[in-house]
Amino acid sequence: MLFKRLVPAVAALLLLAGCSRSVDFEIDNPTDEPVTLSIDAQPHLIPPHTAVPISLEPGQYRLQSGKIGSVRMVVYAGGIGGLINPTLSEYVIVTEQYVTSKTNTGNLASKVELNDVVIDGPYVKATGLFIPLRWDVGLLGELPTTVVSNSPDTSSDYRTKLFNVPGFFEYLEAEDELKEAFGPDGYQTPKATVEYTAATLPELPAAFEAKGKPMRELYAQYLAASDAGEQKRLKNASLKLWQDFVATRSALNGKIPVADDVKATAFSTQFFELWTQPAAILPES
Repeated sequence: MLFKRLVPAVAALLLLAGCSRSVDFEIDNPTDEPVTLSIDAQPHLIPPHTAVPISLEPGQYRLQSGKIGSVRMVVYAGGIGGLINPTLSEYVIVTEQYVTSKTNTGNLASKVELNDVVIDGPYVKATGLFIPLRWDVGLLGELPTTVVSNSPDTSSDYRTKLFNVPGFFEYLEAEDELKEAFGPDGYQTPKATVEYTAATLPELPAAFEAKGKPMRELYAQYLAASDAGEQKRLKNASLKLWQDFVATRSALNGKIPVADDVKATAFSTQFFELWTQPAAILPES
């Protein structure tokens, strides 16, 4: 079933921010019942349909709630923050386009699926206990009615905002159509479990293992690091190892089976992506 929203836009962009001592998050409860999230045994009561801000210093924390149980989370120095989602609900990142009187030819289509309903528009679904920041406006903010563009010669500009599903439906302003699309029971939050950050890097072909071994060690050390200075030191060391691995792949290009190159790509991608994360969800050791 298709439900159309005629707002052209582009996909949400990952935002980068500079280093700071504490990292800002929002904790959200989009349900009809209060939720208690404990962080290192300190309870935070989140009323129904409410989001609250919180700042955490780099380090490891234990999160507990009825939905997620007991989970370890590490916050990294210089991280961009994001959303802590103790109800494991679904979220939607909306891209809003702001146009001038000039003709715009952007119109890059997208869509989001909630339950079995597909809603066309500039939307991206986000899920997980922790959702890294990749929006301009969080749950606690509002999209501006107008923006001042840094590129006055262009005909449009964009801003992104995070919505929980109830807020997204309000944004769509289509109550009757939504009721028809989702049926008599309405939208239902899917069952979900906590997804953990991978504890180890994937296997490698023998030709790459000499370069891969120190990367495995650094990856494990970074996951366990709770001191901000140690986190920054390990992150700085990661770039040289990743560059050396990429150089090895380049030297072996065309000399190894395609399947081996695919494994090397998966290895380097997972290694690289860890250093871009502001936080990680850790399995019990």
